Amino acid sequence: MTTDTEKTAAMSVAEQKAKPSLLGRIGGLFKNAPTGEVMTPTLEPEALRTSVRIVWGSQPFRLTLGNVALQVHPDLSMSGDEEDCEREWTVHPGRTFYEDVPTFIRVRPGDTTLLGRTNDVQEVIFGFDKSVADRHVRISNRKGELTIQPLEVDLPTRISAIDSPTAVWETRRANLMRLPDVLGHPLIPFDDDEALDMMHDVNTILAAESYRELDEEGAPGGIIQFPDDMAVVIMGDVHTRADNILRVITEGGLLSAMERGEACLVFLGDMIHSQETDELEDMNSSVFILDLFCMLKRCFPANVFYIHGNHESFSPDVGKGGIPQGMLFRKHLKKRRGKAYVSEVETLFDRLAFVVQGNNFAACHGAPVRSRVNRDTLVNIRRYPGIQYELVWNRLRQGNRPAGYGKGSVKRFRQTLNLPKHAPLVVAHTPLSTTATLWLNVGGITGHHVVYSAHTHRLAAMVMSGGKTIPLEFVPEPALAFLNAGPGV
Repeated sequence: MTTDTEKTAAMSVAEQKAKPSLLGRIGGLFKNAPTGEVMTPTLEPEALRTSVRIVWGSQPFRLTLGNVALQVHPDLSMSGDEEDCEREWTVHPGRTFYEDVPTFIRVRPGDTTLLGRTNDVQEVIFGFDKSVADRHVRISNRKGELTIQPLEVDLPTRISAIDSPTAVWETRRANLMRLPDVLGHPLIPFDDDEALDMMHDVNTILAAESYRELDEEGAPGGIIQFPDDMAVVIMGDVHTRADNILRVITEGGLLSAMERGEACLVFLGDMIHSQETDELEDMNSSVFILDLFCMLKRCFPANVFYIHGNHESFSPDVGKGGIPQGMLFRKHLKKRRGKAYVSEVETLFDRLAFVVQGNNFAACHGAPVRSRVNRDTLVNIRRYPGIQYELVWNRLRQGNRPAGYGKGSVKRFRQTLNLPKHAPLVVAHTPLSTTATLWLNVGGITGHHVVYSAHTHRLAAMVMSGGKTIPLEFVPEPALAFLNAGPGV
């Protein structure tokens, strides 16, 4: 993303007010929720009949609604430091969080969240049955202290300690520490000679990439079509933020699910070129993010995917704030790693797909095509530079952008891909504010979502699994610095 952020921020605020988020805060805000007595959960489950408070720094605990047991964890950094965090809590389903693609809801300071069957996302995450009320429990976070208020007198709510709990932060740290062994390389830049071989290996993988049909010339086509049973985790623009990738890939059981071949991680373009004002000319971070992608792709050739964005180019049109990042990157690579490496990076850019599609969803970097096209056009997209341009550069139509796409474009794109009427279409490219990172039903278009993963304070990802969409938010942390500090951290 390089332009229009400020112009779209106002739209974002209006839309967020009009359309509540699906991230667990659907219940709305309750400023006068009761505070209750301070409680320290014990192993013996205790029925809740009135509000209780759980102080910050408490151990993870189990919250059982009817027959459904949830786990509530303080969101500590991987150091386990209670002070070095945002005093947020996460609620997850327990065992599956650590074994499969992790799903959870987040309760920030100032948030009040209703847990119950009226929340479609919670039903998917927690598997609520009829033993759970439509609005079963209200949870409020005041500066890290949780207030839990039961709302249903006829259906039980119980709270208890977890015997020998597996902390979320401990799992994340363990996954990070074993990641270099999984990838077969320390998480540092390649030696310059090594980099050429690694990039060549990745380009060989892309030439016959999993889940891609070939175009009419025998080259990899423009669409990746995942099998229906594949869980897909989508990150938006990363813009060199390696720590954000590591936060997502080390959370819960995602890494294990990828190792088993049951989940994919998709980057929706714009992995390169930092967007931070003081880093616009720093090309070393772009070098490392490509190295990290190569490590991931070589290790997980059928489980890590990189989609073409507008920044995957050496064009003079690519940049921000008047800085021609595309040209600077080419010059930097040539000086540091030589002409042959520059050629391999150009090949990488040329072989990236433009669209991913799975069980009743689709995603691309920037925008659906405004005109009516057929699927064959998208497979043979290298013949159509205008279509390529639209997919990576265009943005939602607004008063200052009459050539942008709209509801009709989304409808036609779904038809092109043979998707249901309101099937999710996920794009990146256009963050709608400098603070948020995920926007749902954007432009008043049901199922049209924007995800952005390059902010330094917060990032988002979308989980597409079993025909369901689960939005997730994370707090970044300095994972590389922690890992590379060595033993004793």
